[in-house]
Amino acid sequence: MGKRPKMLASVIREVIAPALLRCPKECGITSITEVEVSEDFSHATVFVSALEHPEAALKFLESILPELKTAVGSLYRSRIPELRFKIDPRIEKGNAMDDLLR
Repeated sequence: MGKRPKMLASVIREVIAPALLRCPKECGITSITEVEVSEDFSHATVFVSALEHPEAALKFLESILPELKTAVGSLYRSRIPELRFKIDPRIEKGNAMDDLLR
């Protein structure tokens, strides 16, 4: 990832992280593990981790998508990418590995 996509990824993280505090309590602790921005700035994938119900966290983020895009646009005036949210698969793989080791 080049310098500009990294900068935009940082802006996206800065905007979305506080919104995670409003996630439903059923999600448990929720965090952004990574933000990937395409080289052409057409889309950004936000990987999310939630301690208990990650699907509920994704649903919440998608429900406030217009608010998030407006906030990204206010901080980053260039092209605003399409935001996508995904559950970080590394968390589940790590949990499965922990289970195997036990």
